[in-house]
Amino acid sequence: MPEIERKLAAIMVADIVGYSAMMERDETHTFGRVRTLREQLAYPIVAQYGGRIIKTTGDGFLAEFPTGTAALHCAIDLQRQNHAAQASSGEGDKLQLRIGINLGDIIIDGDDVSGDGVNVAARLEPYAPQDGICISGAVRDQVRNDLDVAFEDMGDLHIKNITRPIRAYRINLANAPATRAPDRTRTSRAPQLAVAALIVLLAAGGGAYWRISAGPAKTAASAPAAVAVADPLSVIVLPFTNQTGDPLKAYVADAITSGITADLARIRDAYVSSPATALSYRDKALNAQQIGKDAGVRFILQGNVLSSGDKVRISVTLTDTSSGAALWAYTLDGDLTNLFALQDQVTNQIGNSIGREMVIVAASEAEKRGSSPKVADLLLRAAALRLKSQTLPVLQQIEALNRQALALEPDNINALTDLAVSLFRQAYNFGNQTEHDVREKQWSEVRTIGARVRALDPNNAEILYPLGFYASRHDDFAGWRTSAEAYLAARPKSLLPYIGLANMHIALGEPKEAIARLNQAINLDPRHRPETIFTNMARAHMALGEDDAAQDWCLQGTQTHPAYPNCYALLAMLYAGKGDAARMQAALTELHRSAPVYRIPEFVQPQPSSPAPYRKFYEGRYLPLWRKAGLPE
Repeated sequence: MPEIERKLAAIMVADIVGYSAMMERDETHTFGRVRTLREQLAYPIVAQYGGRIIKTTGDGFLAEFPTGTAALHCAIDLQRQNHAAQASSGEGDKLQLRIGINLGDIIIDGDDVSGDGVNVAARLEPYAPQDGICISGAVRDQVRNDLDVAFEDMGDLHIKNITRPIRAYRINLANAPATRAPDRTRTSRAPQLAVAALIVLLAAGGGAYWRISAGPAKTAASAPAAVAVADPLSVIVLPFTNQTGDPLKAYVADAITSGITADLARIRDAYVSSPATALSYRDKALNAQQIGKDAGVRFILQGNVLSSGDKVRISVTLTDTSSGAALWAYTLDGDLTNLFALQDQVTNQIGNSIGREMVIVAASEAEKRGSSPKVADLLLRAAALRLKSQTLPVLQQIEALNRQALALEPDNINALTDLAVSLFRQAYNFGNQTEHDVREKQWSEVRTIGARVRALDPNNAEILYPLGFYASRHDDFAGWRTSAEAYLAARPKSLLPYIGLANMHIALGEPKEAIARLNQAINLDPRHRPETIFTNMARAHMALGEDDAAQDWCLQGTQTHPAYPNCYALLAMLYAGKGDAARMQAALTELHRSAPVYRIPEFVQPQPSSPAPYRKFYEGRYLPLWRKAGLPE
């Protein structure tokens, strides 16, 4: 009999408006469209925000999330993507969702859930508008005010079978007349709705390589009136130019400008010029260096929007104002009728690449000032190293830089969390190249730093990543899952949560789930794939008996990260399994070149409570291939 569990969770209940009537008109067609909506939209989006769909009904589903914030972000994203997907359907044939969300106690009994948290969410769902959301006051209290949606206070509702009044808020995401200007207190038209979703994803993804500040971000109001020397992480987002030839489409350019500005404003320690300041340069004939000097910024981000019929092209450039050189440029092509097709590209290529380029340039300048290191410079250098292959020497350099920063500022949370990450990666990924005492000392320090960071900042999300892996190596799979899912909920547009969850799925004997998580990470930043994506893909495919796919991932990994040893070990094992002695020996040679001391990694060895499927893979497949390749244990 399954054990009954009680916990606090956010529950989402979704239902399709007018489902019975559509089924009566055309049962087969409706059933197929609902299944497509669930499988191609609901399941992946819910998973993206750290949730899981617990049960489905004919016309809806019930999902659980670790936080109300994650559930609401998911609901907004789901409604907007579904709205775009249904745009071409006739009015009587649209699959429109109503969503209710509540934060409360739930009871988990095997695969079923119940309890007050579920009941309230189910009762709130009918109060949601079509294509909209109804949330309880408990959810509203948890979310921040920086969402691009308006909350309509519905007061205290007296709902069926719930004796106490429930404070509720409604979010209407439907369309307004096409001639109306954007208004946060009203609804918006269809293209604006699509662009708003684009902004949400931009805001979520652009800070993937940065720490989110617990306090308010720096704004133009807090900057000095005249800046003599630009901050190393200072940027102005000039208004994107509408080159569509249609003044009515200016909102596309304006919305993208607003979204990127809001995104960059969340970057910790970055100075972002206010939109008003940026707007003042719209018609000024100034070059990048003049704007940089006048606005006191190091970088300029600018772009334009072109269109021909329903086709749209967005071009973006990042310029270094000290030299006037363009550091990065990108062009996105898509369809104005479905801007959602562009949103992943915008998130990945604009958001992530801006962060990369700014860090690299700022870190390079910091290194030139190396005679008198400051905490900011030390952390910039460490950030730049995080963009390289995470080999053992690189991790040791990151550790040293963070220790120098902590010697100057012992309570610097960024330095503490980065130190914990560098230590856990050394112990986890390269513990097989160090002595037992060294490795255990690193793990112990990860735990100590985690406690210290939580004492300094209880809401810090970054420390969840190393603490999850600490749990993974100390036979605490439940703790690992809790940390990994909470980290995903806090950073749904960062690669790291998905990579961490992939590690967990492999350790639990769930290779297909691991591959799905790794693909999500790749979609977030396809041009900059970390080394562990390749090794984890290979391990997952090996567990599925797909050796050719595993070999291909390893070969890609050696090309992308030639100094990272783990791919060479896996290649040697795969070639040994195929009886290819020559290639096996070549892989071993490269392995010994990159890691002269190399034993079987600790992270692949089962824990006392490891599930049977993983033990079967390790003992029946991994270990025999390891020995066949002649690798030391």
